[in-house]
Amino acid sequence: MSRFRFVNLVSAAALVAVGGCSSRAGGPPAGGGRAETSAAQCSDGRDNDGDGAVDCSDVACSAHAWCAMAVDSGVDGPVDDGGPRPDVPVSEAGPWCGAPIDVVFVIDVSTSMHDEVAGIDRGIESIWTAATALGASVQFSLVVFVDNALRVDDCAPFPDHASLSAELRRWRDFTSSNEQPAGGPFNSDCPENSLDALYLAATGCPWRAGATRIAIHVTDDTFAERPARLASTFGTGGIPVERTYAETVAALRANEVRVGAFAAPGAGEWCGAGTSPNVGQGFHEPYMGMPSIPEATGGRVWSIRDVRAGVLDMAVAINELIADEHCTLY
Repeated sequence: MSRFRFVNLVSAAALVAVGGCSSRAGGPPAGGGRAETSAAQCSDGRDNDGDGAVDCSDVACSAHAWCAMAVDSGVDGPVDDGGPRPDVPVSEAGPWCGAPIDVVFVIDVSTSMHDEVAGIDRGIESIWTAATALGASVQFSLVVFVDNALRVDDCAPFPDHASLSAELRRWRDFTSSNEQPAGGPFNSDCPENSLDALYLAATGCPWRAGATRIAIHVTDDTFAERPARLASTFGTGGIPVERTYAETVAALRANEVRVGAFAAPGAGEWCGAGTSPNVGQGFHEPYMGMPSIPEATGGRVWSIRDVRAGVLDMAVAINELIADEHCTLY
């Protein structure tokens, strides 16, 4: 969104975890409110909920693929003979659970997004470290957008978090320009091109076979569908939107990409050219009768206003999403 913030935003909706196609255990935890259900908790070698069962020996962990398929301790051989399942880290439990993790950041770099790009940068070392701690091969790529979208370095994975941090700082500074990542007219309207950016990430980034695939989408305004044109002057020129909402969701689902979205619910804020009546459609709520993008892809959505109010840490939210979704079924 093309605007500058002059006032502090107050907290809006609380963090929302959206269910999807992932296979997760349910039921109340046994250990005084503690849980042993997430991917991290079911592979850390600890009895997190105090019920006497560790990792895959805990019934609550049975929904994870590696627990469902894990072999026993090996006393009678390396195949499952009905004995106890092994208590081992995810990385040692077998190919069904050591799946790679591919993450693509899809970030709005319009003028209102300076603080959010900076926030991702501040947390990137934590995000990188937490993902690699799951015991899997991890790769991170970057797509940026305003009214058009750009795969940074053709979406090639970054070699380390320092390289990704340097690139994020470059795009943080870019937000002050009011320009387009792929060139074109100045950004002169409220909507940004989330759809083309997500479609580009789904179809143009190097997702690896068998990987847990996650797109982290960050924006504070709404989007437009084909045949709309963004940044046009009196309805002429501008940048054409190439994809529809349905096409974008279909591409994400076809490539098994989960979307974790930081987006604003409800009415938009002043963007310098007016306000969008509902920026939550497609993220926090359905769009034209179709499920929201996070719901349709088995991801989740957070309020970017909570981030701006200081009540939601982006890195913590992203780390939880990656840990919960790693090795779960799409």
